[in-house]
Amino acid sequence: MSLFEHNIRNNLVQSAPLSSRIRPNSLDSFIGQEHILGKDKILTNLIKNKTIPSMIFWGPPGTGKTTLAKIIAEETNMNFTSLSAVSSGISDIRKVSDEILSNPNLSKTILFLDEIHRFSKSQQDSLLPLIENGIIILIGATTEHPGFSIINPLISRIKIFKFEPHDDLTLNKILKKVLDNTEEYLKTDENIIVDNNVLDTLITGSSGDARKALDTFELAVNSTIKKNGGKTLTIDIIRDLLANNALYDRNNDNHYNTISAFIKSIRGSDPNAAIYYLARMLKNGEDPLFIARRLVISASEDIGLANPNAMVLANSTFESVNKLGMPESRIPLANATIYLALSEKSNSSYLAIDSAYEEVTNNPITEIPNHLINAETTVDKKFHIGEGYTYDHDSKNGFIKKNNFPNKINKKSFYLPKENGVEKTLKERFEKLWGDL
Repeated sequence: MSLFEHNIRNNLVQSAPLSSRIRPNSLDSFIGQEHILGKDKILTNLIKNKTIPSMIFWGPPGTGKTTLAKIIAEETNMNFTSLSAVSSGISDIRKVSDEILSNPNLSKTILFLDEIHRFSKSQQDSLLPLIENGIIILIGATTEHPGFSIINPLISRIKIFKFEPHDDLTLNKILKKVLDNTEEYLKTDENIIVDNNVLDTLITGSSGDARKALDTFELAVNSTIKKNGGKTLTIDIIRDLLANNALYDRNNDNHYNTISAFIKSIRGSDPNAAIYYLARMLKNGEDPLFIARRLVISASEDIGLANPNAMVLANSTFESVNKLGMPESRIPLANATIYLALSEKSNSSYLAIDSAYEEVTNNPITEIPNHLINAETTVDKKFHIGEGYTYDHDSKNGFIKKNNFPNKINKKSFYLPKENGVEKTLKERFEKLWGDL
């Protein structure tokens, strides 16, 4: 590298965001992820023994995936090359492998592939022979669930390590590191005053993302006017910088995790938690029709026959949301959420149809009992089609007990009624009619 290039690189480093400037360069200085980097943990021992397998680091943004990959290369004396799956393709992968194969000094190279979930199936396939033949050690980083975004042949060749969001303690340590040496990290000798409640607001609003916490902190410092010999950060400026910057993406795991929490809160009859998750989704731009569709599913699956009106309300909510749009849609969505959460619950219909599906899958029987088939022609009558059928309405109670199943699956019980809400009445009638079946 020439002196000119060296100076340019130094200038870029100095002008980079605080989250980049403060990156640790050793395992001892890495903060957080103790569940995978604690004493005698597998990843810690692999690094110490310099026996690094191909891996995928899975976790939310700002949890140290990129930083740790660079530290591993440093600690194990391996070459490090980095690509982003957003802007790279098979040709870039081929270029890296060609350089390694043509240069013996690059025989131990870590290829860090950021956002690996963005690679298509064929692009991921191109990595397989490079890993299999030991040409590269792959460290992929992803915010997406590997089970959904990474092909199985690749998963079988790598070890997955799950990164957790930083907790309040680790974020506090990281920010205190900056506050203890503002001259080095913030390039200022000014007195930075930050009360604990301001720091707590920043930590809470950062949602476990160290990058977000650090860069928000730097912006707060840079946008605060110096008074009385120093800069005093306030809660208001922190909140302003964090506004509309919540951790939510309709295309990532957080989207699915939040809707899961929403539905399970309804299922658990907790209207307060359900309303919280509803607000969280709507505040962060979730499609209200997506939520309305999930409410229809919840009314069918979790409430079912215990309260048939839930299905009526859920469908009405969907129609209202479709007509109104936001922000008014939040009101019918809230109505439905609270109503469904407090409704009696029954999944008997859900279990019944799944049980029947399983029976049809295992025994794909096509014949229908003769007495249940309409005799449309004289030929049908010749073959006794329709014989033996009794018309239920001719009986006193409008019911005649008979076997309506094909012979091979006689007397199967798919529907097992429960005693919740309205279904208790249905259960009583069911047992009165079919008690011995």
